[in-house]
Amino acid sequence: MNDMPGSQTISIGVLDNDSLALNAIAMMTSRLSPQFHVIWSTTSPAVALQRCMTHVTQPDVLVIDMALGGITGADICKRIRRRTPAIGMVCVTSYDLDLYRRDAIEAGAQCLIAKDGIVKELPQAIRYAAQGNPILGSGFPTAQDANRKLNDAHAAGDRLLESDKPSLSSRERDVLRLYARGSSTDEIAALLNVGKGSVFTYVNRACRKLHAANRKEALSICARYDLL
Repeated sequence: MNDMPGSQTISIGVLDNDSLALNAIAMMTSRLSPQFHVIWSTTSPAVALQRCMTHVTQPDVLVIDMALGGITGADICKRIRRRTPAIGMVCVTSYDLDLYRRDAIEAGAQCLIAKDGIVKELPQAIRYAAQGNPILGSGFPTAQDANRKLNDAHAAGDRLLESDKPSLSSRERDVLRLYARGSSTDEIAALLNVGKGSVFTYVNRACRKLHAANRKEALSICARYDLL
C-alpha cells in the first residue's frame, strides 16, 4: 500500500447531523482538490451506514462528525471498520480534539481534525485515508490493522459469552430491558422507584459484565444471546 495516492479521483461521503455544517463541509471538500468527488452527504447515521455497506455507494473516504446527537461518530466508525477496511475514515469535530482522540483511534479512524482547520488539514488527511493510512506519526491505526483488531476483540467477546454467559442481576436486566423498549432514563428511574444515578450504576455494572463499551453495545449483546 502506498503512503499517498496518485492523481486518481477519491470518492467521499460526508456525515454530519447539522445540515448547515454538512453542506459547508461537503462543498468545501469538493473544492479542496480536483481529485475529491463528494458522492453523497447525509445527516442520517443510518443512511451513511447503508451507503458505506453498499458497493455502488461505498466511498473511498468517509468524513464524519464526532458528535451526532443520539449516537457518536465513534460508534459509526467502529461499525464500519468491523465490516471493512476498504473505507478510510476522517473524523472532524468542533470541540477539543482531546475529548475524542482516544475514541476515534479505538474506533478505527485514520485521523481526527478540528473543523476550523479543515481547509489546511483535510486534503492531506483524505489522501492518506484513501489508502487506509493515517498521517505519519499521528498515532492513528491503518484501516487494515484496525479492522483486524476490532474483529479479533469481537470474536474473543463472542467466545467468552458462549462459554460463560455473564449473570446479570434482576435489576440490571430490568434496566436494560426498559432501555431496549425505548424508555428514557427518567422514565426508568420513576418506574423502578430509584434515582437516575442508580440507573446509570446498573448500566455500568452490566456493561462491565458484558465487556461492552457502552449501553448500546450492551443491548446488542443482550439481544444476540437472549439475556433479557
